[in-house]
Amino acid sequence: MSYENIYQHFHPDEKQIIDRVLDWMDRVENNYSVVTTYFLNPREVEILESLANKRELQIFSTQDISQTELTKIIIAPEFYQLDESDFDLALLEISYAKKFYQLKHSQILGSFLGQTGIRRSEIGDIVLNEGRAQVFVSKHLLEIFQNNIEKIGPAPVKFVEKTLEELIKTEDNSVIKVILVSSLRIDKIIASTFEISRNLAVNMLQLRKVKLNYLEIEKKDFPVEQGDLISVRGLGRIKVLKILGETKKGKQKIECEITKNHKKK
Repeated sequence: MSYENIYQHFHPDEKQIIDRVLDWMDRVENNYSVVTTYFLNPREVEILESLANKRELQIFSTQDISQTELTKIIIAPEFYQLDESDFDLALLEISYAKKFYQLKHSQILGSFLGQTGIRRSEIGDIVLNEGRAQVFVSKHLLEIFQNNIEKIGPAPVKFVEKTLEELIKTEDNSVIKVILVSSLRIDKIIASTFEISRNLAVNMLQLRKVKLNYLEIEKKDFPVEQGDLISVRGLGRIKVLKILGETKKGKQKIECEITKNHKKK
C-alpha cells in the first residue's frame, strides 16, 4: 500500500513515527496480532489516532486507567477483549533516605538511562511530590531497573512496585493567563510569557532548548497556533488555549495555560 500522500498532512520530522504507526497497524490487520506500543507523547498519540481512523482495528490507551502525559497504546483486531496486563505497564516507587537526599527529575531519568542502556521510550512519567518519587516503566524491563540501579546521584535507592491506585498526587502549579504579543511568532510568545528579552528567547531557540508539540524548533519566526504546546527547557511550558483576536492597538490576545518550573530560592 502506498502511503506517500499521508506525509503531506504532517510535519516532515514526524515521518519516522508515522512509518512506525503504519507498520504496527499493518501487522495487526494482516496478522491478527496485538501490538503494545512503547510510551508515546501526546502528539504521537494524536498521530496514531488520526491514522487509525476508518481502519478495522481497536485502540486502547493507558489514559483510561491512569492520567499521565506519556501513554501506552494497545492496537488490536476487532475481536480482541482488553486485558490490562497487555499494556506492559508498571509503576515503581523509589525508596531512598529522604532525610539526607532530594531526587530531581533529571537525576532519575539520567540514572535509568545511563545505568541500564534502556531507550527513553521505555520509561514513562516521572512523578515527584513531597519527598516521594515514582516512575512508570515497561513491565517486562522491571528486573533490569531493579537489578542495575543502586544509586541515583549520591542517594542509594531501592524500588518497590506499586499498583496504579497508589500513584502519588501532584499539585497543579499551572495558571491561565491572557498575554499580549505583537505577532504569533514563537520567540515573541516565549519572551512575553516568561518575561524575558526576545534576544534570550531567540538564543534558547538556537540552542535547541525549545519544543513545539514535542518537536525541536529553531526558527524564531515560527507561527504558533491554537492548541499548540511550547516547552522551554529550564523555564516551563505554554499551552495555547485560545487565540482571542486583535486589540485596538493591533496586539494579539492569547489565552494560555502556563506552567513555570520551580526555582530554588
